[in-house]
Amino acid sequence: MAPSIKRKAPSAPTPAKKSRKVVEPEPESSSEEVMDDMIDEEEDDNSDNESDEGDYIEGEEQEMDEDNSDAEEQVYDEEQDEFMAAAELNAATKPQPTSGVKNSSLYKAPTTDEIQGLQESSDLFKSNIFKLQIEELLKEVVVDYKKAQPLEAALRKLKEIFDRTPQHQELSLSAIKANMKKKSVVIPFPSPAPASDIQYTFGYTAPSAMHLVGSFPLKTVSKSRDGWSVDVAVEMPEELFQEKDHMNYRYFYKRAYYLAVLASAIQDKKSDMSSTKIEFSTLNGDQRKPILVLSPSGDKSETDFKKMRCTIRIIPYIPASVFPAQRLAPGRNNVRSDAAEQLPTPQYNTALQQDTAFTSHLTFLYQHSKNCAAFKDGCVLLKVWATQRGLIRKTSDGFNGFLLEMLMAYLLQGGGANGGKKLANGFSSYQLAKGAIDYLAQHDFAAHPIFMGQHSSSGEFSKEAFVSNFDVVFVDPSGKINLAGHVTKASLDELQHEARLAMKFFTESSDDKFEALFLKRVDNPMLRFDNVVRINVPKNLDQLKSYSKAAALDHPSPYIHFAHSIAPLLKRGLTDRIHLVVARYEPLQNWAVSASAPDFGADSVITVGLLLNHEESSRLVDMGPPADDLEAAQTFRQLWGNKAELRRFKDGSILESAVWEAQGTDARHLIVGQMISYLLKHHLSVPHDAVHYWAGQLNKFIQYNSKVIPERLFDNKSAATNGFQSVIAAFESLTKVVKTTEDLPLSVTHMYFCSPAARLSSTFIPQPRDFTLGSNAYPDSAQFVEPLDVVIQFESSQKWPDNLKAIQRMKTAFYLRLADKIKFKGMRATVVEETEEDSIGMNGYMDVRVNPGFIFRCRIQHDREMILCENVISDRKASQSLKDQHQRALDLYNKYFVQAPMHTFQMHALCHKHPSLSQTIRLTKRWVSAHWLSPFLNDETLELLSAAVYVDAAPWAAPASGFTGFARVLNLLSTWDWKHEPLVVDLTGEMAGKEREEIRHNFANIRNNMVSASSATNPSIKTTAISSNHANMFIATSKDTLSKWWTWESPSPMIVSRLRTLAKTSLDHLNKTTSATSAGASKSLTPLFVTPTVHYDVVIDLDPSLCTRYAQNLAPEAQYFVTKGDKYKNLSTFQKSVFGEEIMIGFDPAAEYVAELQRAFGDIALFFYDRYGGTQVGVLWNPVTLTPRAWKVNLGFNNKPADLNKDGALEVKEDPKGKKGASGSKLVVPNIEALMGEVERVGHGLVRSIQVNRDPSAAVAV
Repeated sequence: MAPSIKRKAPSAPTPAKKSRKVVEPEPESSSEEVMDDMIDEEEDDNSDNESDEGDYIEGEEQEMDEDNSDAEEQVYDEEQDEFMAAAELNAATKPQPTSGVKNSSLYKAPTTDEIQGLQESSDLFKSNIFKLQIEELLKEVVVDYKKAQPLEAALRKLKEIFDRTPQHQELSLSAIKANMKKKSVVIPFPSPAPASDIQYTFGYTAPSAMHLVGSFPLKTVSKSRDGWSVDVAVEMPEELFQEKDHMNYRYFYKRAYYLAVLASAIQDKKSDMSSTKIEFSTLNGDQRKPILVLSPSGDKSETDFKKMRCTIRIIPYIPASVFPAQRLAPGRNNVRSDAAEQLPTPQYNTALQQDTAFTSHLTFLYQHSKNCAAFKDGCVLLKVWATQRGLIRKTSDGFNGFLLEMLMAYLLQGGGANGGKKLANGFSSYQLAKGAIDYLAQHDFAAHPIFMGQHSSSGEFSKEAFVSNFDVVFVDPSGKINLAGHVTKASLDELQHEARLAMKFFTESSDDKFEALFLKRVDNPMLRFDNVVRINVPKNLDQLKSYSKAAALDHPSPYIHFAHSIAPLLKRGLTDRIHLVVARYEPLQNWAVSASAPDFGADSVITVGLLLNHEESSRLVDMGPPADDLEAAQTFRQLWGNKAELRRFKDGSILESAVWEAQGTDARHLIVGQMISYLLKHHLSVPHDAVHYWAGQLNKFIQYNSKVIPERLFDNKSAATNGFQSVIAAFESLTKVVKTTEDLPLSVTHMYFCSPAARLSSTFIPQPRDFTLGSNAYPDSAQFVEPLDVVIQFESSQKWPDNLKAIQRMKTAFYLRLADKIKFKGMRATVVEETEEDSIGMNGYMDVRVNPGFIFRCRIQHDREMILCENVISDRKASQSLKDQHQRALDLYNKYFVQAPMHTFQMHALCHKHPSLSQTIRLTKRWVSAHWLSPFLNDETLELLSAAVYVDAAPWAAPASGFTGFARVLNLLSTWDWKHEPLVVDLTGEMAGKEREEIRHNFANIRNNMVSASSATNPSIKTTAISSNHANMFIATSKDTLSKWWTWESPSPMIVSRLRTLAKTSLDHLNKTTSATSAGASKSLTPLFVTPTVHYDVVIDLDPSLCTRYAQNLAPEAQYFVTKGDKYKNLSTFQKSVFGEEIMIGFDPAAEYVAELQRAFGDIALFFYDRYGGTQVGVLWNPVTLTPRAWKVNLGFNNKPADLNKDGALEVKEDPKGKKGASGSKLVVPNIEALMGEVERVGHGLVRSIQVNRDPSAAVAV
């Protein structure tokens, strides 16, 4: 018998009202002693907060028979024995006081519990911190039962209300509807509603009993964002039901009426709870079983439980003895139809069965909570993990908290190897949760269904009977009720996928994954899945072929049947192209008791999430069975309809197949979308325009605008088809030519391709340029030709000079010799030598034109340079200026010859391991540049940020689409705590724990010391003085544990903050846009790449016709790409370029202009622009330099007296004594107007206009 809701019995005898006769407990519930223990335990926990004169919530004392009294005494004696034994053990192990020691407690030996805790920390947990984190988490999510007095008062009041409800005789359907209508209650009949001519009647009698069930009495409640609930099971008297009420929804109709009567009783003004908000809802999303939900009134009365942040759910149920169990067996039919063959209705049967087992299941769980001390905390921990992943839902297709508790209880008695236990009673909460997750990850539910008790090998409750009628089988201890009867195979697949991920995080020794496992909310579909599909549900679902009359018997809602049909259909069609497919829909909201039960509307949306198998998802052909396998071939043709065709393959086999058309890598990644659209249309009659497949909508932002830019300039189709293969093939041709060149003093041993294109990460795929046409064949807005970096290594030789300047001259000689040799092999080379004669670092390179039209910028590496630089730097006798000169040379050497090749090698390998990483990087670079932050974040930094969401994808799996990868980069940028956490990017997957500890140690030192460093790569460029903190964005790899390679000097804290704000806003917009299902939703993604300009002090507009990268602009104008050749096709002459006839490699006027502004005004302003075709430059003045300061010579910027008014007149201040002074102010501020004149002069011809949004000098206070 389950525990009734009651408080401490009165100390003095009180007269008890005559109790209502209670139905005898079912025979199998022989654990009343255990339940009484549970009551006593609850009373003990709350005794400190209870008055001495509290009475039973039931309002009456039930007469206990002699057997129950004896059982209670027996349990009491056993508990006393256990208590005495524990006390004796405690006394025996307690250390005796030490004489002569004032504070002996400081010297006590550790207790048994302390020793066990230390042992667990070292053996069971990854670290002491992990254990402490779990303990703190449990404190936060567990309910404080000592503050539940108002909740208990509300429960007592409910008991009183229900007990005094008047009973009435059997009434007809029309009569009960009329009665309830007078009380403003609409009976929540499930669909299909009862026919008006039914012959059976409805009666009401007060509940036989009320029981607390669910997590609250077990103390396994886990608080969540959506609140938590207290479940009250109300037992409907057995006499209300007839023998055949289990058929044709009669039980569910009577249950609905019973619930309506309870609702009317609560909202009666005389009930003292009429102010409580009362709504109908469904039990776990099952529309057959409505429930009552009571929300707190907020009136601060004694029954106002608002502070508990919970709701009360009232759930009607019946004793197990009402209907014979055999009548509800899985293979029975209990919903009759006109068909000759009555098919089983397992879902209907299970829904009714589960209404008979609330108390028996609670008893079962309570027994395990008594035997296993950590059972409660283990359940809470397991539910927190599942809740964070959205696995516990209010829909009727997935797992819930109760199932997870039952699973853990089952594992305490079985589920292990060779029939043993998977878990032990002595396990900690961490071990219990981890063990349950491990079981979920590994168990094959199809081959080995779970039976918690004994099951018959034959008959209506055999294993075969359950397996043939349910997707998932998890039978309770009685052997008759499938607890997971409502769970779909897709939901189980999702749960097991998350369990496998969790076990991967549990077993990783490299890093602490506590946050990923328990703290992060990871159920956002856009971040969790590779592709997301939003489906507008079609109308008239009940008329679909798939929703037959037989299906309607067990699935009364055509909407839910439609939603459950999607995942199996897609899994069947997509086969190994996907790892997981999940279909979700929003549950029905609660509804007022005076309103009719809602249904899923025509505008409902079903969300489908896909995890792709990147190795198979882009294939063009799906091969089916051979033609001679008639049955399998017929099945394949039914699946694919007119897409199925017979094809002969190269190996001679003739197979059924389905072929998909796609050109280029990007298009092939969208084949899954084509298949989904076809399958939904073919099988479920979903129109193509009702399927919104979010996958390739961002591709256009990393392509040239083909609507504006002529195809002869940039061909997107060719680039999409060839990808990076063209440029890589060109490099291989160059390598072959250079390595086979003869008559060189030294032979070439290695050539390294170090450009972003070599890493498959350049924002735009490099396209060849026809150099035979000259510069006049292209408009100036499309003149940019990007050089591709290459490193050349010669064989070692002792004949290289030991002088750095001489080495540079030697390199020039090699360039000239190479250029002369390769011209005979169809390549043209240009040798460039920089003008600095005293340069000891790199001062030259060789540009080589390689067919079909790429430029490779080659630089020679000589190891001796690094040694010579390090010798001077370490020489104590060398001057500081000489050391600085050699340090700059060493930094350049490391950047081009050490860091770039290593980074390229690792990123290239990672992009091959994760093909979607390339697109993620390209989108990230485009986004950062579109928000004018490219001057502060180099390519390598953005590549590492993108790689971070792949190499450490927790709490998700590594993304398999660029769309999701880009979304996760935005999520990383918007949430990462750069001030307190280093970002460790393990590019090779081989980083050891010691290396991670070294990185954390380095990070802590840098943050503590705030080491400032001067520019090591280009000291002529002045850096802003806004912050002196270096490595603000600490990104470390196994080769760069100090984050010195790419982020040591930039970005500044202000840029990092700006990046975080933009990323959060962009991610919110992305989520909002992808949640929409309108036809133009994809066009709404453009704002992701448009930055607001109102935040800048000054905005400089450039002439697009002179910006050589304008073709890469997000929204270029067609007028800047029109030449005479476009207007007059018969003319071969073109407009002359303002840059001359010679093609200028790597020349970008906008970038050069911004660099010049940074050199001239870098101390007083920051300059922002979009490197990919941007025509605007944003300016932010440094607030430090705007502060009035004392004038001095060589101040560094154009200035003016601080009190010079707008008319240019010098204002004269009055002396405090009343005398006027003739002298001017000695303070000065930047002269913004003059500076703007200089800015315009530097960009003469390129600058069209300057817009000043704010004049900071106007706000200067003297």
